[in-house]
Amino acid sequence: GIARAARRRLCAEELAAMVEGPKYLRKKDHHLETVIEVHSLRVGQKVVVWEAFGSDGQKPTWMRKGDIGTVQSVDSDGDATITFQGRGSGGSSLPVFIKRKNWPMLRAEATPGSLGTRLKAQAPAGEEPPTKRRALAQLPSIYAAPPAASSASTEPTKSKAVEEEAPLTEEQKARNKAAAEWLQKDPKKGSVRYTFKHDGPLGLRFSQDVPPWILGVADGSPAAKKAPRVPLGGIVTAVNGFELTEKNCKEAMQGLKKRPVILDIDWPLDQELPIVSR
Repeated sequence: GIARAARRRLCAEELAAMVEGPKYLRKKDHHLETVIEVHSLRVGQKVVVWEAFGSDGQKPTWMRKGDIGTVQSVDSDGDATITFQGRGSGGSSLPVFIKRKNWPMLRAEATPGSLGTRLKAQAPAGEEPPTKRRALAQLPSIYAAPPAASSASTEPTKSKAVEEEAPLTEEQKARNKAAAEWLQKDPKKGSVRYTFKHDGPLGLRFSQDVPPWILGVADGSPAAKKAPRVPLGGIVTAVNGFELTEKNCKEAMQGLKKRPVILDIDWPLDQELPIVSR
């Protein structure tokens, strides 16, 4: 009888072990009670993405407004590695490298006694955080939406003629040839090519990165009416066939002022790549 009771108890313990599952579950933070602007970061500190932006590093990640992470390390320059729960594959944690220049895009959890702003990380759609957004006027004019046809027509005709008659250098000819060859090929894997033929703003707002991220797509704009819609968080890799690099980005972005304009956009990794018929 004692042996049978021991066996039954052992079977019960094994069954409990099979159905009980893990004893510890990492809780995901859904909001931070009080936050402040980031003036410094320390290991273990909680931060929240205040405005969507692209992270730094070799494989940038589009950081979504409201994402909450924990600082894992900070170097002497203020560049930090921050882990965001639920952003990795299968809902795992994702370590993200964020440079000091992107601190304004974050808010840090306030320590006891410090003055902060109450924030619910999962804010209602369309609700703006109680902070002054960076004015578009602060961005270089090459990142702003292109002017309408009427403003372009006010430029002196003589200046246009001089520009058109200016002979191309060998370097410019080589770049133009490379751009033409780029457009003859299909977009690279993971990219979608958009062509805008009509005058007027595209309805896009760009970051100051090279290549630039798409930070905003205005509702009802030509970019929003495209099928598929130009993606928020996409990366513009080429304008009119000119690949955007540190050397030529400023000059290539001038192509946004002319029509037609052709944009090659890398699709965001966290969005399903659409099937585009050609």
